[in-house]
Amino acid sequence: MSSLNIQRILFLVLTLTIILSKVYFLLIYQFVYYLSFEYLNSNSKYAEIKAHKIYNWLFVSYFAFEVLVRTHLFHFTKTTDYNINTIEHLFFTFLISLIISIYMQFFNLLSGNRLLKLIAVFAVLNFIGLINEYFQNFYQSQPIFYLDADDTKDLIINLIGSSLFAFLSLVYSLKKSPDLYSK
Repeated sequence: MSSLNIQRILFLVLTLTIILSKVYFLLIYQFVYYLSFEYLNSNSKYAEIKAHKIYNWLFVSYFAFEVLVRTHLFHFTKTTDYNINTIEHLFFTFLISLIISIYMQFFNLLSGNRLLKLIAVFAVLNFIGLINEYFQNFYQSQPIFYLDADDTKDLIINLIGSSLFAFLSLVYSLKKSPDLYSK
């Protein structure tokens, strides 16, 4: 069995875990992640990326971690839950930044300017993070545009993580090609 089919089975197992845990809002995330996963794997440009198989495992691993964190299958202390949730948001930031970068590459968006591309990834990721917080408030029947301390912490982690992603990408790009504005 190919690793791609194993990953598909894992997505199915995670979907069943969500349903059995009755944390239904995760089904929306699962649908989006899985749709993106299948789209990427059906795209020949994605297969040309050397690390695409590693990226696939990162996608599945992240979603498994998110399901683990959000379904509370293990009953951790409040402090441990807080720290695990922080790590989950940092993982979210890196993964979504990576996906945004891949899609920008596929659709040839800002391909001539690495710095501008990284700024766009930073902006798009943080916009998605903000919309995600509002969506969670809506789903939990809370005031949509109210951000409590935990929401604010998540947004700060998104800012830190996306800044770190942009910095590391820039350093990698400069090592690869010292001309910042080349492809």
